[in-house]
Amino acid sequence: MITHKHHDHDHDEISAGPHTHLTSVGIDIGSSTSHLMFSELRIGYPSFHHRRPEVLERRVIARSPILLTPFSEDWNIDAEPLRELIDSAFCQAGLSREQVDTGAVVITGEAARRDNARKIAEFFSSEAGRFVCATAGPALETIMAAHGSGAVHESREQGLTLLNIDLGGGTTKISLIEKGRIQTTAALNIGARLVAYDGGGTVTRVEKGGRRFLEDICSRLGVGDRVDGEVLRRLAARMARLLYDTLGGESPPWDDLFVTRPLGMLPTVDGLIFSGGVSEYVYGREKRVFGDLGPYLGEKVRREAEERGFRVIEAAEGIRATVIGASQYTVQLSGETIFIPDGVKLPIRNLRIFVVLVSWEPPVAKKTAKAIGVTLDGLDPEVQGTPFALLFSSPPFVGYGAVQELAEGIRRALGPMKHEDRPQMLVFEQNVGRVVGEILAPDLNIPCVDEVSLSELDFIDVGERVDGESFVPVVVKSLAFGV
Repeated sequence: MITHKHHDHDHDEISAGPHTHLTSVGIDIGSSTSHLMFSELRIGYPSFHHRRPEVLERRVIARSPILLTPFSEDWNIDAEPLRELIDSAFCQAGLSREQVDTGAVVITGEAARRDNARKIAEFFSSEAGRFVCATAGPALETIMAAHGSGAVHESREQGLTLLNIDLGGGTTKISLIEKGRIQTTAALNIGARLVAYDGGGTVTRVEKGGRRFLEDICSRLGVGDRVDGEVLRRLAARMARLLYDTLGGESPPWDDLFVTRPLGMLPTVDGLIFSGGVSEYVYGREKRVFGDLGPYLGEKVRREAEERGFRVIEAAEGIRATVIGASQYTVQLSGETIFIPDGVKLPIRNLRIFVVLVSWEPPVAKKTAKAIGVTLDGLDPEVQGTPFALLFSSPPFVGYGAVQELAEGIRRALGPMKHEDRPQMLVFEQNVGRVVGEILAPDLNIPCVDEVSLSELDFIDVGERVDGESFVPVVVKSLAFGV
């Protein structure tokens, strides 16, 4: 039985007051499957002296069945079956929409196409302010999977260098994690549903990536043909070998194997953790067949790992690794050295955070401009045009001259961009917001806040100035991965 402890509050009001409990839902809508996870978040202060509310505990209270995402033949999402799927999951969990305080809708793969994402966003439009609607391209999906599987936690706690390999329906995402920090990510066109068939054993879909692999093994299997088990085994074996060949630094055999930039040479790793739907077969937790390569690919990937001497580490979550990131709220107050230009209306809601790593080592301006370029170049195409903020993560403040150089680097990087492509806000860990904002004002006029702690999995709401004060409340809506 599901128990639910609710409270009365205004979802749209930005408030510094903590809640005792929040009920949260994570909704993952992807190329192959969709599912929901409901959690209860316990909110409070870690200690008497730590006066910032945090999520102290996350308890899963319900999980929906894993269902195939409803697409038409041209990969347009069918809104009505999706609505029925989600309504049914709420009903099975014993929860109404009104009882859910917060949530994250994570849209990936073909579901993240601009027209599909718009339909899904419209479906959740009545939840604006409560739900984070995150369109995740390969980069963000890879990061979420690495957190949700427990790989980041395991790497940080044990001091290990790990690879998280997220084996999905359309793509395989790889994260290199060193001591809890994701160093690089990549995505390949390897997946269980590149070839799919119906209950009668007739092939119903062959994706472009699947056609590449079929040609590679000299097979003419196509739509309408009967499933040939031997061909499926050979196909899965080729995918598995090619996956590990790329991990070893070998060049891809065709140009569009990688969805992202190729990985290049990787360091020696201490182990592999798998997530995604196929991981359930890698770990032997799933025996059923769903009309795709899942069972074959899982078996071959596991065998190939063992034959090549990799240590396989158990994942905290497999197919649900992405959806485990249900949205949580925390509240912070900015520093007093902020810059809010005239004409900028607050509050600003649902700004996605992208992190720029900067240092104070000269030449600061040149290195800052380059770091911004690296961050912006790494954005998934699916998120371009989405309102966002840049977080500048840096060592402790070292002096006014260095901050002037920081501002100059920001000007060089953002100045040539179209206004609609620029960030809506700049966020700084150090108390340099006002200085940077005033320097940039003649050219860019972007709001700047400081002394806020964020990560690449956060979204923020920035409230109006506190009456009589020089700071603003910042509500942080995180994709929260607990282990």
